[in-house]
Amino acid sequence: MELHYSLEQLLAFQYVAESMSFKKAAERLHLTPTALSHRIKKLEDQLNLKLFERKTRTIALTAEGEFLLKHVQTGFEHIQTALIQLNQNQQRLFTITTTPPYASEWLIPYLPELQALYPDVMFRVHASYDPVNMHSGQYDLAIRYGQGGYQALDVELLAVDEYVAVSHADLIVEHIDWTNVPLIHFSWGDEYCPKRINWQKWYNEQNMHIHMRQRQVFYNEENHAIRAVLAGQGIALLSKVAIAHYLHMGVLKIVSSHRIDALNYYFLSSLKQDDVILGTKQWCRNKLEQSYKLV
Repeated sequence: MELHYSLEQLLAFQYVAESMSFKKAAERLHLTPTALSHRIKKLEDQLNLKLFERKTRTIALTAEGEFLLKHVQTGFEHIQTALIQLNQNQQRLFTITTTPPYASEWLIPYLPELQALYPDVMFRVHASYDPVNMHSGQYDLAIRYGQGGYQALDVELLAVDEYVAVSHADLIVEHIDWTNVPLIHFSWGDEYCPKRINWQKWYNEQNMHIHMRQRQVFYNEENHAIRAVLAGQGIALLSKVAIAHYLHMGVLKIVSSHRIDALNYYFLSSLKQDDVILGTKQWCRNKLEQSYKLV
């Protein structure tokens, strides 16, 4: 049987039946007594039953009204219980936006640890080099590679970075011929790294030149360059932050003392921070410090 009775009608009936007063029920529902009477009358017409005995100054429930009241009260109690449980069990969506290297090297491998700290939070990782609008409400925390100077946000330095020449751990440093060693590049684009960190700059600063026949390969993602070095395909100029744990584990090594100053990693969040934002920032610091400060 299809029901044609609205919750507004049933709630109006319950309030009148519990208070035995159209006036009190109307005040509780922020309705006029006339509007409330129309709701009750419509419900009675749809049921083809009388729910109230109306007297000069009082009202009373009919037998059918008493029967309906018991089940309406139980029904609304069940609905209220379900809504409370849904609200209590609802997971908060927490979005972290960061650069692709930081996401792949520092967030994704360890994310279960962060989830264990906040079991009621559902984490979402957004990886991009693009600037983000932290006032849009789409992101809870940003980790960005830049020069600072972000306005109207809470800004904290996460790490100072530098770029280093890195090879697979098996390569013998003393045997490197810088005119012949395979070079692995990755391109940022000037909009992402205004300092233009690349092999050409690294060679020029040491009064050296890349040989025209020197073997080279180019990637547009730092993650791909890292994988190429891990596979022993050559030497890459890489972010020390991005590869800190590989250096710590001894699978990669720095093969030159010459380094290039880079940008820094910053936390960006709204000025109003809650415990999840503060805790996630501290967790990120702890993960980074375990490896980065030891290399």
